[in-house]
Amino acid sequence: MDSKLKPINIEDYLEIQPNMMRLKGYRIGIEHIVRCYQEGFTAEQISQEFPGISLTNIYVILAYYLQNKSAIDKFINQQIFFTEQQMKQDDQKTPLPVVKRLRSIKNQKEKVKNENTFFTG
Repeated sequence: MDSKLKPINIEDYLEIQPNMMRLKGYRIGIEHIVRCYQEGFTAEQISQEFPGISLTNIYVILAYYLQNKSAIDKFINQQIFFTEQQMKQDDQKTPLPVVKRLRSIKNQKEKVKNENTFFTG
Protein backbone atom coordinates (compact mmCIF):
# COMPACT_ATOMS: atom_id res chain seq x y z
CA MET A 1 0.00 0.00 0.00
CA ASP A 2 1.33 3.40 -1.01
CA SER A 3 1.07 5.68 2.04
CA LYS A 4 2.65 8.65 0.32
CA LEU A 5 0.45 11.74 0.07
CA LYS A 6 -0.30 12.86 -3.46
CA PRO A 7 -0.69 16.55 -4.23
CA ILE A 8 -3.77 17.58 -6.15
CA ASN A 9 -3.11 18.89 -9.62
CA ILE A 10 -6.17 20.89 -10.73
CA GLU A 11 -5.36 20.20 -14.39
CA ASP A 12 -6.21 16.55 -13.67
CA TYR A 13 -9.76 17.64 -12.82
CA LEU A 14 -10.46 20.87 -14.67
CA GLU A 15 -9.84 22.00 -18.22
CA ILE A 16 -9.07 25.72 -18.07
CA GLN A 17 -9.06 27.98 -21.12
CA PRO A 18 -9.62 31.75 -21.41
CA ASN A 19 -13.35 31.40 -22.15
CA MET A 20 -14.08 28.02 -20.62
CA MET A 21 -13.63 26.06 -17.41
CA ARG A 22 -15.08 22.60 -17.51
CA LEU A 23 -14.60 19.30 -15.79
CA LYS A 24 -11.94 17.29 -17.55
CA GLY A 25 -13.48 14.58 -19.67
CA TYR A 26 -16.98 16.06 -19.43
CA ARG A 27 -18.98 18.78 -21.10
CA ILE A 28 -19.96 20.22 -17.75
CA GLY A 29 -18.77 23.71 -16.94
CA ILE A 30 -17.56 24.69 -13.51
CA GLU A 31 -20.51 27.11 -13.38
CA HIS A 32 -22.94 24.17 -13.15
CA ILE A 33 -21.19 22.74 -10.10
CA VAL A 34 -20.82 26.19 -8.52
CA ARG A 35 -24.49 27.03 -9.12
CA CYS A 36 -25.56 23.89 -7.26
CA TYR A 37 -23.17 24.72 -4.43
CA GLN A 38 -24.49 28.30 -4.23
CA GLU A 39 -28.04 26.93 -4.06
CA GLY A 40 -27.05 25.01 -0.93
CA PHE A 41 -26.39 21.56 -2.35
CA THR A 42 -23.85 19.41 -0.54
CA ALA A 43 -21.08 17.72 -2.50
CA GLU A 44 -23.01 14.46 -2.21
CA GLN A 45 -26.17 16.08 -3.61
CA ILE A 46 -24.20 17.63 -6.45
CA SER A 47 -22.76 14.21 -7.35
CA GLN A 48 -26.34 12.91 -7.49
CA GLU A 49 -27.25 15.73 -9.89
CA PHE A 50 -24.30 14.73 -12.08
CA PRO A 51 -24.14 10.94 -11.67
CA GLY A 52 -21.16 10.42 -13.98
CA ILE A 53 -18.90 12.64 -11.89
CA SER A 54 -17.17 11.16 -8.87
CA LEU A 55 -17.53 12.65 -5.43
CA THR A 56 -13.76 13.22 -5.42
CA ASN A 57 -14.09 15.37 -8.54
CA ILE A 58 -16.88 17.38 -6.93
CA TYR A 59 -14.82 18.02 -3.80
CA VAL A 60 -11.77 19.05 -5.84
CA ILE A 61 -13.84 21.47 -7.94
CA LEU A 62 -15.48 22.95 -4.83
CA ALA A 63 -12.12 23.35 -3.09
CA TYR A 64 -10.72 25.05 -6.19
CA TYR A 65 -13.77 27.32 -6.35
CA LEU A 66 -13.48 28.30 -2.69
CA GLN A 67 -9.76 28.97 -3.08
CA ASN A 68 -10.37 31.15 -6.17
CA LYS A 69 -13.90 32.37 -5.46
CA SER A 70 -13.63 35.96 -6.68
CA ALA A 71 -11.89 35.02 -9.94
CA ILE A 72 -14.32 32.20 -10.68
CA ASP A 73 -17.34 34.33 -9.78
CA LYS A 74 -16.02 36.99 -12.17
CA PHE A 75 -15.55 34.34 -14.88
CA ILE A 76 -19.10 33.04 -14.38
CA ASN A 77 -20.55 36.58 -14.51
CA GLN A 78 -18.66 37.21 -17.75
CA GLN A 79 -20.08 33.99 -19.18
CA ILE A 80 -23.61 35.03 -18.19
CA PHE A 81 -23.12 38.47 -19.76
CA PHE A 82 -21.72 36.94 -22.96
CA THR A 83 -24.62 34.48 -23.18
CA GLU A 84 -27.17 37.26 -22.68
CA GLN A 85 -25.51 39.33 -25.42
CA GLN A 86 -25.57 36.36 -27.78
CA MET A 87 -29.27 35.80 -27.04
CA LYS A 88 -30.05 39.46 -27.77
CA GLN A 89 -28.15 39.26 -31.06
CA ASP A 90 -29.96 36.06 -31.98
CA ASP A 91 -33.32 37.70 -31.22
CA GLN A 92 -32.48 40.54 -33.61
CA LYS A 93 -31.74 38.18 -36.50
CA THR A 94 -34.43 37.21 -38.95
CA PRO A 95 -36.12 34.17 -37.43
CA LEU A 96 -36.17 30.85 -39.22
CA PRO A 97 -39.41 29.96 -41.04
CA VAL A 98 -40.30 27.39 -38.40
CA VAL A 99 -39.94 30.02 -35.66
CA LYS A 100 -42.15 32.41 -37.63
CA ARG A 101 -44.76 29.67 -37.99
CA LEU A 102 -44.68 28.80 -34.28
CA ARG A 103 -45.00 32.46 -33.32
CA SER A 104 -47.96 32.80 -35.70
CA ILE A 105 -49.69 29.79 -34.13
CA LYS A 106 -49.01 31.16 -30.64
CA ASN A 107 -50.43 34.58 -31.60
CA GLN A 108 -53.54 32.97 -33.10
CA LYS A 109 -54.13 30.94 -29.93
CA GLU A 110 -53.70 34.06 -27.77
CA LYS A 111 -56.11 35.97 -30.00
CA VAL A 112 -58.75 33.23 -29.67
CA LYS A 113 -58.19 33.06 -25.92
CA ASN A 114 -58.58 36.85 -25.60
CA GLU A 115 -61.76 36.77 -27.71
CA ASN A 116 -63.20 33.98 -25.55
CA THR A 117 -62.28 35.88 -22.39
CA PHE A 118 -64.04 38.99 -23.76
CA PHE A 119 -67.29 37.09 -24.37
CA THR A 120 -67.29 35.13 -21.12
CA GLY A 121 -65.98 37.90 -18.86
